[in-house]
Amino acid sequence: MSQGPSLTSHQRGAFSPVAFSLGLLLVMATALPTPGHLGRDSKDEATSNRPPLISADKMEIIKYILGRISALKKEMCDKYNKCEDSKEALAENNLHLPKLAEKDGCFQSGFNQDTCLTRIATGLLEFQVHLKYLQANYEGDKENANSVYFSTKVLLQMLMEKVKNQDEVTTPDPTTDTGLQAILKSQDKWLKQTTIHLILRNLEDFLQFSLRAVRVM
Repeated sequence: MSQGPSLTSHQRGAFSPVAFSLGLLLVMATALPTPGHLGRDSKDEATSNRPPLISADKMEIIKYILGRISALKKEMCDKYNKCEDSKEALAENNLHLPKLAEKDGCFQSGFNQDTCLTRIATGLLEFQVHLKYLQANYEGDKENANSVYFSTKVLLQMLMEKVKNQDEVTTPDPTTDTGLQAILKSQDKWLKQTTIHLILRNLEDFLQFSLRAVRVM
């Protein structure tokens, strides 16, 4: 299969992380050929602030998202004092965010690739409503917040291609999602910031465990 045309240096420099994440999502959704490797961005953008190419493996996608989460957490710590020592407040915010457990087959003991892939894909689907909340309510670097949302969608599509029985990937109940969004929207500013920090922490943990599992797949 032939590759699409490479971009000019001017076009390459015009891409932001969010725009590139959107591009990745569109490519995955339409199954278009992989474009040529992109060069460096303009001097205004750090190289580390760019998502991986669609041809990069799932590990690189996960590492990219983890990098954006780290940047968002640092910003929240610097601006809103929502740092790693905010555990008591976070523990009180019961959102039932997705976690990986031994029964999910993703740990070294009892590892099962099919079970693990299904659980990771289901978990990423469950995170979507929370990441929509992050996208809508984050008051800092919107570009990083949007990039986490869209890049997670890209990762989900990549993993779904490897799931043998996609019917086993549980789609969240729309009624549950609507109810959760209503509850989240009613929060005051302090609780919104605490909720966002909790979402970031839990997604980070989920992806770190996922990364270890993907390494052996």
